[in-house]
Amino acid sequence: MNKDRGFTLVELSIVIVIIGLIVAGIVGGEALVRQAKLRTIIAEYNSYKLAANAFKLEYDEIPGDISRASAFGLGSDGNGDKKIHSNRDEILYVWAHLSNANLLPNSYIEGQDANPRFTIGESSPQSGFGSNITAIFSHIGLNSRNCIRALSSPLFGIYSQINVIAIGSNEGDPEGCPRVGFLKVKEAHGIDLKVDDGIADNGVMFSANTNATNVNGNRCVDNATDGTGGASYDFDETGKNCRLIFRFGIGG
Repeated sequence: MNKDRGFTLVELSIVIVIIGLIVAGIVGGEALVRQAKLRTIIAEYNSYKLAANAFKLEYDEIPGDISRASAFGLGSDGNGDKKIHSNRDEILYVWAHLSNANLLPNSYIEGQDANPRFTIGESSPQSGFGSNITAIFSHIGLNSRNCIRALSSPLFGIYSQINVIAIGSNEGDPEGCPRVGFLKVKEAHGIDLKVDDGIADNGVMFSANTNATNVNGNRCVDNATDGTGGASYDFDETGKNCRLIFRFGIGG
């Protein structure tokens, strides 16, 4: 007669080990994908910086701000003061100037002074990190109409007159500007360590909260005092609250 036979402890152990390996593989794969996407941010920043520096070498002015853009067939003119203004819409011209100078792989049109000001993929680049992630060039500290507005709170009190490359999400922003956080604190800090000094408000790379405020109590950095510096990463926060700002080494 046939007898019913259950699994032995050894067989059950083997099954559990196999399941564990499958789960570990899935989790590990997701982590590798995330790390690859984080490296994409660094690569994109470097490509934007190289394009802008090549533009400066070719035209002796910076994209967006160039006063002779129309003469070169690059698009609308800036005022040539070495500051990428938002109140003169120079931030809307940058990507068109770079693409019309054949310094970017994709073609971009000038952004519009309306809501939304930027259309990702058309007037600003779409990041490989995500469909709603983009970058802009802008000057900090000129006016409140800046597309990365309020950056002096809590950061940049001592760096309030520089050009920057800002990378963030435009999800929910009425103007389509990348003012929304998209990285976890540990991810922003990891990028900071790779390209800079790991300090939130020092060096080449800075990290900032969504709209530079503590939205719903969530934040990326823990200093909310205007102009004081000394901000540090708030590792207790687990949300995707960080956006990145890189000092742009030419211009104002």
